[in-house]
Amino acid sequence: MADLWRDIENNGILLAFSTGRHLPSIEEFYTRAGTERRANACVCNVGTEIWHRSGDHYVLDHTWAGAIAQSWNESKVRAVLRQIDGVVPQPEEWQSPLKCSYYLEQDAEAMLAEARRRLAAAGAKAKLVYSAGRFLDLLPLRSGKGKAVAHLAASLGVAPDDVITAGDTGNDLDMMNPDLGFRSIAVGNATPDLRHHLAPSVYQAIAFYAAGIREGLEHFAWLPGEA
Repeated sequence: MADLWRDIENNGILLAFSTGRHLPSIEEFYTRAGTERRANACVCNVGTEIWHRSGDHYVLDHTWAGAIAQSWNESKVRAVLRQIDGVVPQPEEWQSPLKCSYYLEQDAEAMLAEARRRLAAAGAKAKLVYSAGRFLDLLPLRSGKGKAVAHLAASLGVAPDDVITAGDTGNDLDMMNPDLGFRSIAVGNATPDLRHHLAPSVYQAIAFYAAGIREGLEHFAWLPGEA
């Protein structure tokens, strides 16, 4: 990862992290990695937060937070999910005012259908994101990783065809929607839903983890290939 990050930086590429986790998790990653490098921006909590780098810290994008909060009713969403057996709340650490997170490990298809039915009946508008066979996130309809990255790119003056996203789990599919105009990389260790996502704009890497990202960036000629 360190070598890839150095090469990305040396080639003038802006780097943003996009994760289902919160900003403190990214700060912990920096500490564990012992690096002074910082991503230019962070998309956190499954696209419900955007953080812009300002010196050695990050500043929340309040414009994005305000835009996605419209029509979102956290308490109503949580009340509906409490009615469904088998949907278990994740620890408080992974909850936020704009993200309701649960574990769902059995009968996922039926449970998701039931959740959608109950939410509609209650007039609770939410986007359901299921990933890795166990994580269920309910988000404002206007949010998600894809729209968050699009908002971030626009705020940085970066055109959609100058954006490459990379991912390995189901909540990354949102960034690989061809309608966004991005190019994308599914790394070799990606879950089946990403490996089966065969849009022309998505490169299916063979290598795993950071090596898969490098492979994809070389494919798109963003990084030089090996001589």
